[in-house]
Amino acid sequence: MKRFITYFDFLGFKNFILNNETDYIRQRIGHILRDIEMSLGQGKTKNAQYGVIADLSGSRLNCLNISDTVIFWTNDSSIESFNELLKVSFDFNWRVTCYHFGVKGAMVYDEIDIIFGSQENEKGGTYKVNSIYGKGLVNAHLKAENLNLASCVIDQSVIDKISEFGDPKEILGNYAMLYLTPYKNGLADKPEFLLKFFINETIGQSAFDNRSQGIERAFYGDNKGENERAQVLLKNTIKFLSAMKE
Repeated sequence: MKRFITYFDFLGFKNFILNNETDYIRQRIGHILRDIEMSLGQGKTKNAQYGVIADLSGSRLNCLNISDTVIFWTNDSSIESFNELLKVSFDFNWRVTCYHFGVKGAMVYDEIDIIFGSQENEKGGTYKVNSIYGKGLVNAHLKAENLNLASCVIDQSVIDKISEFGDPKEILGNYAMLYLTPYKNGLADKPEFLLKFFINETIGQSAFDNRSQGIERAFYGDNKGENERAQVLLKNTIKFLSAMKE
């Protein structure tokens, strides 16, 4: 069944794991899981035993986090489901890229499905299944992997589908902007929609400086280190951010 899918991969995750102690890694992963939940809850919270947590009771989306990959997908092809996925993907994209890790992502409209379950025996052994599959998952991974900046690109398959509901520019609103996307093998043939790091149409110099610094910390913080590949990705990401400047 075809659905809307957003696929994200964290940048620098291997170095993050290798260069930090287990307690610190667990703490930082907790921060990321918190932001996944806050994005899914779209700012809604509820009281829990140990404080305030995201309220996910109104979410119609599916989410799976496996190591350095986060996948969101809808249950149907409705415009209501797409609008929710768009808002959640936008929120997650800027939260993580500006505070934790750069992420490379892609949103597609294609096939996806999952088989899941869990068993535990009397000796404490477990058998857990989260087998997610489909052409959409493969296509999203390939498109995201080829990106040469941190953000999330919206595939033409999504644009074609939401065109059935109206003008894609109006549907996407200020969550995304047209940009000549850099890929590993060169620039895209034509501008594509990329998720932004601000909901504003434009930003001033102060906002640009602050967000640039946050993105740089996210790229190199947590003992991820600095290498030539990360420098290229960061440079292209800041260049994309600068396209929003007044």
